[in-house]
Amino acid sequence: MKISGLPSLLLLVAVAGAAGGKTNAQNNGLGAAAQFDPISGKTLLVIGQELTAVRGYRASGCCPTPAGVTAYVGLYDLLNPATAYQGLGIDTQSRPVAEDAEWGGGPTNAYTMARENPGSALVLAVNITENDHPGALSRVREGHYDNEIGQLGEFIKLVQQPVMLRLGYEFDGVWNQGYEDAKRYRKVFRYIVSRLRELGTSGFATVWQASASPVDDLLENRSENIEDWYPGDDVVDWMGLSWFLSPHDRPADTDAYYRSQDSLSDEVLAFARARRKPVMIAEAAPQGYDLSNLTERHISPVWDGEAAQGKQQVSADELWSRWFQPLFDYIDKNRDVIAALAYINTNWDAQPMWGAPYTQGYWGDSRVQQNAEILARWNTELARDVWRHGESNSGTTQTAGESP
Repeated sequence: MKISGLPSLLLLVAVAGAAGGKTNAQNNGLGAAAQFDPISGKTLLVIGQELTAVRGYRASGCCPTPAGVTAYVGLYDLLNPATAYQGLGIDTQSRPVAEDAEWGGGPTNAYTMARENPGSALVLAVNITENDHPGALSRVREGHYDNEIGQLGEFIKLVQQPVMLRLGYEFDGVWNQGYEDAKRYRKVFRYIVSRLRELGTSGFATVWQASASPVDDLLENRSENIEDWYPGDDVVDWMGLSWFLSPHDRPADTDAYYRSQDSLSDEVLAFARARRKPVMIAEAAPQGYDLSNLTERHISPVWDGEAAQGKQQVSADELWSRWFQPLFDYIDKNRDVIAALAYINTNWDAQPMWGAPYTQGYWGDSRVQQNAEILARWNTELARDVWRHGESNSGTTQTAGESP
């Protein structure tokens, strides 16, 4: 089934839940749930996670136009010109700015990302951690960041594209300071959504995203109960998770606390089914693999060894079988609830945040267009009728292999 225009995309990304009461998406005027149910065996393909990555994917002519594109911003500095408005792409007068934010992970400008991809929804990840802003979460609920929340609302109105807010993503990740207080996290999530609604913001849906990370459990030597962070059905439209390791991967220390990628993902999916919410795999990439050079390396000392060491050659067939096929098999098995996949198509190793000396672990190069065999399999998968794609610049939906 082809997407005939932007209104269809609005319905695709915005309507949450198979049945029941009104969702945030419906309250914000994104369309009637009866016209499109995302839990219907179709999955949106989203590409991220920064301008260089998405531009490279589109410019290569390799693949269908993405149904969505990903951008990142930080709430606390959205009004600060010294931080390039934290990647939002508009100034305090709602005027577009040419300057991109750069944190070492590629250029970020959410407004530019939206404008360069008019036939795609914008998946906007909103960082509210206290990593660089100690005590900020408490100040959010005290109203100190109401202007920044208002700026976020103005941005959503300005772009006039469907926006999916990944608010406070990976709430259970030990690397996200401030989220460990689950009760406070829930209240802040609710506060931000409520403020946006009070301001009359329309055109957005919320994504509540767990990390579902085996490495997180290994670092903490335990698994959390993700329900502790759940802010409520009335403010959550979609649930989400991250997927970086294959279900077959195991830590080098066989005595370490371990749960597999699919086991942790199953927990999110079970909760989503119980709450009647669709799920987005909101971050996915084959960590440790280099698709350009067909190599695999250690990702982290806590997992398998010193980052970027242990280099081994792999064939395209091995790489696909180890990482891509298990992911697509998992989606097929759970397509009743998995309604979106956001793939990070980037050269991590070329970015200061993720490259040498690998203080954030080794990530590699996940660009599918870099290897002909991987790309052929990718497009064969995306040509299946179970995938949803975006609008090409000509106003028609692309099929796999067509140029934009």
